[in-house]
Amino acid sequence: MPNMSLEAIRARQPASPDVAGCVLFPRISLQSMRAASQIVLALVATICVASMSHAQSAQPKGTSAMLPDVALLIHGPAGEYSYKLTSAADDSVTLEEFGDRRMRFEIRQIPDRQCVFVSTREEKGGFDVVQLDFTKFDGTYQLWEACSGPASAPPENRCTYSLHFSSQKQASCYSRFSKLDFDLSKIPFPDGSCQSYALGAREKKLYTKYIDAYERIKEQCGVGK
Repeated sequence: MPNMSLEAIRARQPASPDVAGCVLFPRISLQSMRAASQIVLALVATICVASMSHAQSAQPKGTSAMLPDVALLIHGPAGEYSYKLTSAADDSVTLEEFGDRRMRFEIRQIPDRQCVFVSTREEKGGFDVVQLDFTKFDGTYQLWEACSGPASAPPENRCTYSLHFSSQKQASCYSRFSKLDFDLSKIPFPDGSCQSYALGAREKKLYTKYIDAYERIKEQCGVGK
């Protein structure tokens, strides 16, 4: 940068629009200008870093963030039992129930298929295998109500509820296999083992957590867009 010195700048004064005036500024040295430039550059760098951080935080959180919600939906048909989740990798999690049943589910994402998950559970007669493919959900769901008994009775005493997610039949698949001697990305589900995903036979208020979990998964997978 050439050595510059600013002695005066001619400016029109607002109070005297027809009279040209001269506003004097103190001499600005080259060293001062360099210091000011460094401050400006530092501010620009700070703004850029902050903008990048904000953009990164707004990006999808990935498979590890989805797994607790996926685990809830996979475990849902087994009932309202408490469980814990442990994870040793970003694409898998182990669900283990508390209490007497101690059911244990190994849940993992299918490689290269972000929104397809498989659960395996070992039983005496083999392995129960469940697959949820969220790419086959259309993003909508309905709460069904079935009531019986006297109309004078309160609904909570004579009505049952079920939650149904609209999807293709291949969205939710279940079958028992004698052994896991196949690639989990190509599970040979028998005919009739796949259907739309649904939950039933529980209190109406209990469905809220499943709907919330699905909404978060839907956002990550872009379901219904």
